[in-house]
Amino acid sequence: MKDRKLLLSSVCQPFGTQHGDGEGVSYEGSHQIMWAQGVFRSRATTTQWGIDFIAANLEIPTVTLHYPTMERFIAEIRKGYDYVGIAFVVPTFHKLLPMIAAIREHAPGSKIILGGYGTTMGEELAPLADHICRGEGVAFMRQLLGEPVDAPIVQPDITQTQSLFSLPILGQVGYVFAGLGCPNGCDFCATSHYYKQQHIRFLPDGPSILRAIQDLRGIHPGMTDFWISDEDFLLDEARGRGFLEAIRESDLPPLALSIFGSVKALSQYTASELVEMGIDWVWIGYEGQRAGYAKMKGRPYRELFADLHRHGISVLASMIIGFDYQTPDIIQAEFEELMSLRPTMSQFLIYGPARGTPGHARLVAEGRLLPEVARDTTRHDGFYSAFKHPTMRRAELEAIHRRLYREEFERLGPSVFRVVDDYLAGYLHLRDHQDPRVRGKAEKYRQIARRSMVLLPASQRHLSAASAQRVGELFQRLVQETGPLSLKEKLLSRLTAGMIRYTAFKLRHGIGQQPEFSRRSFRMDEPLWMPAPLQSPTVARPEL
Repeated sequence: MKDRKLLLSSVCQPFGTQHGDGEGVSYEGSHQIMWAQGVFRSRATTTQWGIDFIAANLEIPTVTLHYPTMERFIAEIRKGYDYVGIAFVVPTFHKLLPMIAAIREHAPGSKIILGGYGTTMGEELAPLADHICRGEGVAFMRQLLGEPVDAPIVQPDITQTQSLFSLPILGQVGYVFAGLGCPNGCDFCATSHYYKQQHIRFLPDGPSILRAIQDLRGIHPGMTDFWISDEDFLLDEARGRGFLEAIRESDLPPLALSIFGSVKALSQYTASELVEMGIDWVWIGYEGQRAGYAKMKGRPYRELFADLHRHGISVLASMIIGFDYQTPDIIQAEFEELMSLRPTMSQFLIYGPARGTPGHARLVAEGRLLPEVARDTTRHDGFYSAFKHPTMRRAELEAIHRRLYREEFERLGPSVFRVVDDYLAGYLHLRDHQDPRVRGKAEKYRQIARRSMVLLPASQRHLSAASAQRVGELFQRLVQETGPLSLKEKLLSRLTAGMIRYTAFKLRHGIGQQPEFSRRSFRMDEPLWMPAPLQSPTVARPEL
């Protein structure tokens, strides 16, 4: 085994529509959430964490590359690897092809492995690779390499940071990989059907989840912010309550956890219990009011969202447009309902025929796929319509989609400040809570909300009238609860004005808009990390 070497890579940069990508494709987790928010979008690089997870759980010496340029990729493959694996999705298929050509030319002795959701494309991939991983990657690679398939799963050390106005706004956020796949089985969901509607547990119970958090804190002392990677983290109530009990018995400080969660799953817990766990950000599928998915059953959306906000928990709501029952008027009515819930963040996607899903099979059977879009894989990203809708033309649906993003931002203001609004509400509601851990969480809310004040005055000049008014009202409430700005804070507020202009300049001229490159080594006779020039890895949970 030591005589063999493995290279795993993401697709190559650069990214952007000017480089052939669809509008929904990005290396940033915040892209599909704050698409229309410009300088107010928190920025960071979302690494291809799956390849690091696989690499950490093998015995073969391995190197991983995140967003290399083609030149860097070629330089790496020339070092001589027995296997070169590339992770991709359908919308980045066009980036995969030149990488395969480079391997054939510069490293003809390397076996090519393809992995990721892009492998749902089917048999057309067979001529491109020696091996294709469809499903859970660790087990596939262990079997391919002749390693023990049932060896314990190791949690890798993966962290991320974020910036706003070109300034860092977070300490490190640690990734905890609790599971893959989702049993809910929504007909559009590639994630659920890629794993055959099964939930693959890497961390089977509450204590094991807590240990993973503690292990990361052992590597990064003081870390309190974590992303729990699991498609519906709290759906299994026994595991969720086991985690709550483990937290209660621990001596950990108040945590800040971000999760995926359905209405069905979240309805099994009180908002106070979620705060005890440390959860203060949750991604919920709002979909469409008549979508009828089982995961949507539970507490009414209005009641649930209000309760979460009151407890300081930010909510990202994902809305889908293009269901057969929808017309432009119905979409607008559902959008108005969502706006009345005041989501902290919003994602809007066009119902799409993701390969391998029942939705795709149905549209194929009905002859409704648009051939010109079906052939153009760059448009399979949720930002384009790929099928014949009963009442709307493709261009009409896509125009509505872009408008919803812009209107949401115009009406509700920057998502990063909606997070602050949630934190202020959580502080006021929980500061006298009987549980010391919850009171500690409330105090953390207050501290973060207070620090954010310096960003608000300068931001108002760059917002619509409605958004500027919301931000001004938030500032006044913060003054009322935490006091006026100090002299030092006033100076920082002036600095913010300059950083907003600087960030706008960078966006306008495309400066610093490509992902950070990083190279990581596992069991190789070289340093674990190679230095990277820009920022660190991400997701969309801003905290100031």
